[in-house]
Amino acid sequence: MKKDEHLLNVTELKNILKKQTKENLTELLVDCYKLNSSVREFISLKYVGQETMKYIFETYKNKIFDVFFPRNKKAGFKIGDARNLVSEFKKICSDEVLVIDLMLYYVEMGVEFTNDYGDINQSFYSSLENMYGSVVKALNKQKDSSFFSTLSKRIKAVVDDTDGIGWGFQESLKDIYYDINWLEVSNIDVDSNKLEKIKEYISSRLRKRKELPSFKVNMSVTDIIGKIIDADEVFIDKMDKQSRSFSDDEEHGFIAKKTHAEPKIIEFVLWQKYCYEMENDYWHYSEGKCLKCGSDKLYIREVPEKDYAEKIVCKNCCSEFDRG
Repeated sequence: MKKDEHLLNVTELKNILKKQTKENLTELLVDCYKLNSSVREFISLKYVGQETMKYIFETYKNKIFDVFFPRNKKAGFKIGDARNLVSEFKKICSDEVLVIDLMLYYVEMGVEFTNDYGDINQSFYSSLENMYGSVVKALNKQKDSSFFSTLSKRIKAVVDDTDGIGWGFQESLKDIYYDINWLEVSNIDVDSNKLEKIKEYISSRLRKRKELPSFKVNMSVTDIIGKIIDADEVFIDKMDKQSRSFSDDEEHGFIAKKTHAEPKIIEFVLWQKYCYEMENDYWHYSEGKCLKCGSDKLYIREVPEKDYAEKIVCKNCCSEFDRG
């Protein structure tokens, strides 16, 4: 006999309940309420106020904490017990915000546990990674970034607090973290002074130009520049942390999704950023030596007054060469 085969299925239960009187149904529901704590919580959450919901949420947090850090140190530890508590709460709580919060709390307790007791095992870390992935998927389904903003520090701290833990745990969490749709430049580690210099450099260059491409959005040119550069910084940081190479199409597509700017504008602004980098010796040309003096101090530079054109300049003798 299969598991639960002897029990009523949902269709059979519905047919029986349809034949019952109101009094019988009330008595049955009350009996279920008395018999099972999960049913009591489910019904309470359905018919009472927000304060009761928060109280039950805190109760589940305490239960999860007790699994990871029991008062009785001799008690056996099973991460599955904590995971089951999250599953129970999902069934009884219709408030998705609280569900996401509890899932994140589960991950936080797991990270705190391994930091206190040392490396555990692959299955332990896989469970935390899967739950962290569920948090990110749920956040990405939200209509806006408001809830992510309230949790952003905790979500990032989970990654930061796993430094040095084995089994590739932090690397896996980083990969998941950078899948968050709502990441902004404020959520990553950046040199804000350098970023502002780049934005001002681009704005200054554009103010000097007689003609500009059409910026068909309801924002100032300065605002568009800021949004594109910030979005690009998030993308570059994501690729760096995941040790990934990428194409221009991937970069431009990511920026377009976050800023809604047109492809031509994104390409134009990123060219200006590239000009800043060339002017500040970011791009060393390492594929040869100066044809005139033999120096290897060759750098890529923009061709003045010509967009998307580059040349090679020797910093030793100032000779210039076409980039072939």
